[in-house]
Amino acid sequence: MRTLYLTLSGASTTPEETAPDLVRLLQDDGWRVTVLCTPTGTRFHDLAALEELTGEPVRVEFRRPGTGVSLPPPDAVLACPWSFNSTNKTALGITDTFAVALVCEMIGCGVPTFVVPEPGAGLTGHPAWDRSRSMLEEIPNVTLLRGATRGLPEWRRVAEALAAAPTA
Repeated sequence: MRTLYLTLSGASTTPEETAPDLVRLLQDDGWRVTVLCTPTGTRFHDLAALEELTGEPVRVEFRRPGTGVSLPPPDAVLACPWSFNSTNKTALGITDTFAVALVCEMIGCGVPTFVVPEPGAGLTGHPAWDRSRSMLEEIPNVTLLRGATRGLPEWRRVAEALAAAPTA
């Protein structure tokens, strides 16, 4: 079974396709999913449902050295949905939250990383947005997945991209 880190941030999903729906789909595709979330993201996603599906707590905070259980090594990382803030931080390597730090670390380790940005309509016009997207697109092991026009792609499309990509 392949291991996937699913990192969530303070970006909304759709009512038709929530983060727990994504986890179910990925599990059906044979992934062992470990969920991490930014502190802001805890207000956007159903952490109890995610914990029930994965059988593990959603990790939000850095653990102190020598405490807790290490994460299993990932075959891939999925940052979805990834907010304007988290996308910019990832592009610049700003690791002030555990979820963003882990995505940055896995990019640095060469782990296939899929970023599904959901910046919100008003923020896509900010100049930082295009720069951050361009920076991420230049990284060989990073794939940006976007909806057909604006917004998130369907979860099935995200799962298909993960299935088609080489893993670490």
